Amino acid sequence: MTARPRASRPVFLRWTDSLTGRSVILRALDSDAGASLAEFVAKYLAVERAETLADAGLALAESVSDLQAIQDRVFSLSANGALLGAPPGAVYRCGVRELRADEAPPAKEASVDGVSVSLLDISIDRSEVEPALDRTGFDRRRWDRNRTALRTFVDDAVRDGDSGAPPDLDDPRGRVQFLRRLARAIWRSPFENYSRFTGRKIPYKTGDETALNIIAGRGGICSEKVSALKFLTDEYGFESRYVFAGPDAKGPMPSDRLRQALARLDFDAARADMRYWQHTALEYMVDGNRVLVDATNGNIPFMFVQGREPDRILDERRPAPVRVRMGTYDEDFYYHRAPDDLALSLFYAMENYVPEIDLVQVFDNELGLAITKDFLISPVPYKTEREYADLARLYADLAAPMGLDFDISPRWSLEGVVGDAFAADEPDAAAAVIESREHLLERYERFEGAGYEMGLAAARLR
Repeated sequence: MTARPRASRPVFLRWTDSLTGRSVILRALDSDAGASLAEFVAKYLAVERAETLADAGLALAESVSDLQAIQDRVFSLSANGALLGAPPGAVYRCGVRELRADEAPPAKEASVDGVSVSLLDISIDRSEVEPALDRTGFDRRRWDRNRTALRTFVDDAVRDGDSGAPPDLDDPRGRVQFLRRLARAIWRSPFENYSRFTGRKIPYKTGDETALNIIAGRGGICSEKVSALKFLTDEYGFESRYVFAGPDAKGPMPSDRLRQALARLDFDAARADMRYWQHTALEYMVDGNRVLVDATNGNIPFMFVQGREPDRILDERRPAPVRVRMGTYDEDFYYHRAPDDLALSLFYAMENYVPEIDLVQVFDNELGLAITKDFLISPVPYKTEREYADLARLYADLAAPMGLDFDISPRWSLEGVVGDAFAADEPDAAAAVIESREHLLERYERFEGAGYEMGLAAARLR
């Protein structure tokens, strides 16, 4: 058997999940130069404990979480979270060319810190893979990986402020108390989009990623917080189901039409139906007691209703509206019990199939970068002074009827009466907003074209 030639340059691997765009760069052993794709996958991608690559000096410690995030998506998982291999339909590519398992991936010359290296740039294309809507193994893997931090967060959230004792989960009243305290801890976290453009820059976070983001002092939007709360309460044995809501979504939910829109990834024809899933919440069954929970925050009050009230709000024929304010004006939201497959398909699509999902949340859904009880902070993209002037007039026209004070600046600055007040009330959020500019502008120009500037608008809510 002919020995493989020793690499003349250091060998590096870049794995990229083509749907999410997540990637990680690893160092390969020189002795593996010329190895087959199957050998590289087994040794540098399907490794059960990604930390071993960091221990061996083949991955940066901060890259381990990126590798794990790719593993969790590109491999099938057992119910206990073990890697089972690539699912049917998954394809490994170098550029546009599909790679065979027995061939050596082609290398190209690249530079890392000024050093010439051989780079194997391999993407995993799972566009033809049937979506894995059963999240059991995925959630188990994510929980086990961060068990200590997650348990500490839950323990701190549910502990009684006077006695320091957690509620008794064997007692029905204790279970309701546990759920209320944990949901309120999720609600207290910021309603924000700036995390999409700072830190790990995850365009749309899963439940565990949102929980860890909250632990780090940040937050998420309604669907992310719902996923975080469900992820945590599933671990403690709570039974729950998804709830969709939206303005003037009065009639029965058009589930079949929404499924069709997701299957085609064509939302234009379903735009009128999409108001039904504009907002998300959860309904729990706790020892026969229904509990409707909305832990969104922003400027939406904490909702935790029990008894007959959930049935009144969730009545399929004549649901009782709930008056909420997602942004600057009040709306009547109608809540509907959502089929699990529809909710999971929606979350899966946002995680995987909508490449500009981070921008959609900021601009299309008009959530800006942060909403608090008192403030809304939004980016203002423009190319010319005339465009900026038009946007400034638009903000003034929107704010005037409601008597809202606002600042708008062509610069990425929170200077001004309202911006200064926001920075004083929310210094961490203000710093994150300022930090988000570079990546936000990069993402915006990727989809809208080059040549944009970014200003900031800050509105004081009433």
